[in-house]
Amino acid sequence: MRVSRVFRLIFRVFILLLTTSVTLITVFGFMSAISILNPNSDGQGNINVDLDNANFNIDFDLLTGEISEFDFSIPLDITNAGYFDLIDLETMVALGIRYEHINLTVPGQNDLVTRKIFVIEIPLGTILQGETESYLLSGDINNLIPENFPDIITEINWNRTPEPDIEFILNFNVSLTYSLGLHVLAFGIYNHPIANFSLPSI
Repeated sequence: MRVSRVFRLIFRVFILLLTTSVTLITVFGFMSAISILNPNSDGQGNINVDLDNANFNIDFDLLTGEISEFDFSIPLDITNAGYFDLIDLETMVALGIRYEHINLTVPGQNDLVTRKIFVIEIPLGTILQGETESYLLSGDINNLIPENFPDIITEINWNRTPEPDIEFILNFNVSLTYSLGLHVLAFGIYNHPIANFSLPSI
């Protein structure tokens, strides 16, 4: 057998093994995603964001139109029910203020607006295959974005009905890498109301 044929045979075997390996990783990666996102045998989720025991402390000063005090804590449990380690876990927590923005150009045609007033990214590290990790996500007033606050006199319609005049909205996202770094999975909770406020009716 010629050397060139031997080389071509070795190369083809290498390509076959490489293709098979990538295919298996892809298949197991897909199955890992399904396993992680599906409930376990006890009917419990492998990703548990415990909003029932979450704590949000918001002190909104109507005189200044600013949040003078803010902190939160959110319990999070993640079980790695997949076939690979979960690496580069990171969570992003954002808080928005939703209100009816007074339209000065067209009176009476106000716009419903949500402004991001708080954001924090929290690295969570790695969860080994088959392991469960518990986290307590937290943040405080240092991550507020004060320039995004609306002007309480000129921008907020305080006669919004039947909805509250202002609402505080939670957006929560977790991202991770698995399948030897070949796949990225992200999940979250979006536009979840956590608090609201209205001026008393006269």
